Amino acid sequence: MGDDVTWQCLISEPDGSIRLPVGEGAEFGEWARRAARKHLGADAPRGEIRELAAVLARVAATADLGDPTFAYAYVIDAAKALTAVYEVHDYDGEGYRSTDRLPGLLDMVLPSSPERRSMTEVNLPAGPGVRVQELLSVETGSLFKKKTMMETVTYAVLPPQVDNVLAFRMSWTNLVFSEPLLELAQTLAESLELAEAKEG
Repeated sequence: MGDDVTWQCLISEPDGSIRLPVGEGAEFGEWARRAARKHLGADAPRGEIRELAAVLARVAATADLGDPTFAYAYVIDAAKALTAVYEVHDYDGEGYRSTDRLPGLLDMVLPSSPERRSMTEVNLPAGPGVRVQELLSVETGSLFKKKTMMETVTYAVLPPQVDNVLAFRMSWTNLVFSEPLLELAQTLAESLELAEAKEG
C-alpha cells in the first residue's frame, strides 16, 4: 500500500463480532461449529449452536468469494441466528483519487442492481469519501430460490497515507434492525484507520 512504510488497516470489533476466516483456506463448516460454540458458550442448546454455525459457514463462504482484506459476522440475535456482515476491501486507487470518482469505482468492484440508492459525501477520520446506502432484492436458499430484501451501506474512503481506496461495507437482510445497524455501520466506518505496522 505504501512505498517505505507498511500500513495495516484496523477497525473496531464490537461485542458480537466474529472475524471470518477469509483468504485462509479454512474448512468453513468446522470453523463455523467452533466459532458458534465459542460465541454461545458450551452450555448453549445444541440446536442454537447448529443454527448459528450454519449461518456462519454460509456468510464466511460468501465473504470469501468477495475477497475482502478482512470480514466479520456481527451477531444480532444469537438465539435466532440473525447476523449482519461487515467487511473491508483495499483497492488500487489509480484514476480514482477524488471523491467524485469513487461511485464509479464501487460500481465496478462491488456491482449491484439496487431498488433504492442514496449517496452522500463524507469526511471520516480515515479520510474523505462517499457513503452509498442501497436496498437490494437478493436470492436466498440453495434449493428453493426465494427473494428477500438486503440493505447495504458502503463507505469508500481516500486515506491520505496511501494511493489506495479503502471500502467498508455492511449488509443485512433483517430490515427490522436497520436503524441500529446503520448507526453501528457509521461507528465502524469512523473507527477505520491505517496504522503503521510495527516490525517484530
